[in-house]
Amino acid sequence: MSSLSSWISSSFRPWHPAPWAPASGFLGPPSDNSVAWDAHSAGLRGPAGASGSGHTEARMRILISADVEGASGVVSLDGCDADGCLAARRWLTGDVNAAVEGAMEAGATSFVLHDGLRQGQETVLLDELHPAVEVVRGRPIILFEEADLARGYDGLFLVGMHKRGGQGRSLLPSMVAEVRLNGQAVGEPELAAALAGAYGIPTLLVTGDDRACLDVQRWSGGKIEAGVVKYALSRGTARCLPLIEARERIRTAARQAVERAAKARPLAPSSPVTLEVEFAEREVARRVAWMPPLGYDGDRTVRYTNGDYRQAHRALLAMLAIATSPLAAGCQNA
Repeated sequence: MSSLSSWISSSFRPWHPAPWAPASGFLGPPSDNSVAWDAHSAGLRGPAGASGSGHTEARMRILISADVEGASGVVSLDGCDADGCLAARRWLTGDVNAAVEGAMEAGATSFVLHDGLRQGQETVLLDELHPAVEVVRGRPIILFEEADLARGYDGLFLVGMHKRGGQGRSLLPSMVAEVRLNGQAVGEPELAAALAGAYGIPTLLVTGDDRACLDVQRWSGGKIEAGVVKYALSRGTARCLPLIEARERIRTAARQAVERAAKARPLAPSSPVTLEVEFAEREVARRVAWMPPLGYDGDRTVRYTNGDYRQAHRALLAMLAIATSPLAAGCQNA
């Protein structure tokens, strides 16, 4: 793995736009008619007549959430040694840089990355990150540091997203069978887009594996640009594009996302919001259901309903904290 890390280090590209032509491939909404459906069928709404969260031609602020599991070239972090994790972080940093380059080509000027999607674990390499990007870091940051969201952003980039049912180090651990938002199954990208939408921030771009990108586009009604960098084959394998092609896809999709940002709308879930978490084991669900505001079906599913998605998101974090705490230790396979 050390030789692989050395090769990546020597091959890492600088921040200027690439001289090669854009690669062909899946960059925007799929042509599959199944994707072209009304966003309201997924319980989504966008403020009528809104134009994002204060977008102006003079200064466009982009919020970035990045996850190493969906980065170019990354297929598994299970048992990852120091060199392997460093290589994965470098690949993710390159993906973020490509998104920033594409956005700047279309006029975006300000970028803030919330580094901590993976429950406080820092992921990007600061000394290789594009100099236009500020970073919010600390513990715990799960998806976002909410205190920063209220500052106002014109759009959200989701970089390095992966298909549902991620590995044990994901926001949604393996003990979670499914999460449903207003009856629709969702993963980490949709949860991030919904939280941003609750703060009036439209999601403009998603990059990662093909299944994650397709899920997000279906959930949003095809309103989000996508850059696929790999094709999932199973839980721990994928067909990965060459880094040069993957980065060019990201760069092109990011540029197109910013170009159409004026028409973007926040994807805030319709109120009241019902968030359901189905656990893999009944005993885990039973102990999570000790939280007073939660409903419980008596088996493996707990639910929370509130008029404000921000409160529902915080309830989800509390559920996951209980499910992964010593309080629920030993419940699995009970």
